[in-house]
Amino acid sequence: MMEKIDQGASAIANTYGRFPICFESGEGLYLKDTAGKVYLDFVAGIAVNLLGHGDKQYAEVLKKQAESLVHVSNLYWNAQNIKLAQTLTSVSGLDKAFFCNSGAEANEAALKFARIYGENEKYEIITMSNSFHGRTMGALALTGQTKYQASFSPLLPGVKYVPFNDSEALKSTIGDQTVAIMVEVIQGEGGIVEITPEFAKTISELCVEKNLLLIVDEVQTGIGRTGQYFGYQNYGLKPDVVSCAKGLGGGFPIGATLVSEKVAQKLTPSCHASTFGGTALASAASNYVLGEIESRHLLDNVNEMGQYLQEQLLTIQSQFDVIKAVKGKGLIQGIEIDDTLPTSKIVNSAIEKGLLLVGAGHQVIRFVPPLIVEQKHIDEMIGILKSVLEALSSN
Repeated sequence: MMEKIDQGASAIANTYGRFPICFESGEGLYLKDTAGKVYLDFVAGIAVNLLGHGDKQYAEVLKKQAESLVHVSNLYWNAQNIKLAQTLTSVSGLDKAFFCNSGAEANEAALKFARIYGENEKYEIITMSNSFHGRTMGALALTGQTKYQASFSPLLPGVKYVPFNDSEALKSTIGDQTVAIMVEVIQGEGGIVEITPEFAKTISELCVEKNLLLIVDEVQTGIGRTGQYFGYQNYGLKPDVVSCAKGLGGGFPIGATLVSEKVAQKLTPSCHASTFGGTALASAASNYVLGEIESRHLLDNVNEMGQYLQEQLLTIQSQFDVIKAVKGKGLIQGIEIDDTLPTSKIVNSAIEKGLLLVGAGHQVIRFVPPLIVEQKHIDEMIGILKSVLEALSSN
């Protein structure tokens, strides 16, 4: 395996802090590396692989679609993409869909659509401190974390940041040039921080009162992860623009920006585009994922398993003082760890024991397993996590 890793290091740009693992196959919630070691996967490609790994019907759908049509220009229509747009607008309550390839691209589109809506008179977007919206230049400016913005100044102007869940700060930041408020209902990279009902209410009232667009970034929380198709549906929010990606293709790259009619009517041909946005192949993958969510009642599973996961994490918290908090909803949850124990030690020790975990923000470990997770998988994960914490606590 190390030979493969050395080959990768010599040929692939050093933009990721990769673990010394090279995977070759997977089935369900398990991955196998090139040395034959098996890992329980509670990362799921960072909230991407909703149906787990090695889904044979998923592979068959891709094969069948590839044999008939992979890509045509967006100068033309394709049936798979039309079906996907109909499904997404139906489950979201929005009116039109724009397709791209990633979450960052979906947020770039959201930014541009807000600027178009503002008609050059209103252009400022208010986003939240500790938010994360992507690493392309527009999405980076929307991201409220300076650690991601280092070395990339000057950033795109017209973005202001307010503390998450601070209603008074939000009210005082809105100005004559403000066109939109952008928010994640659960900050993923910010540390699994959930929007409060009070803040959600304030945002809704301000958007109506000031005629502002509400943009909700659902890249990580969308497509069932919170127990609803979209996270905002848990909080009574009615967005004008929604970005989604990650789980949308179940591992196949695709993103989408959904818009209300009042935004859609401002969009015209050539105002934005994506060569590979909404290909027949990517759309077929997404149609399969969305179909499985329905036919396998995965939203019910997310709610049931999410509650069970939280109960087990709370039990672990009661046993280890190093766990300061358990937070999240559905199958995006986290534990906040005391500063005395770096989360990197927990993640590395878990990997040694065959469990994949990922961090989120400062001293938080995130749990984002596939939506097909079962109680037995959660029990297995908890057992490994407990053994890791016991070993690290005794050192």
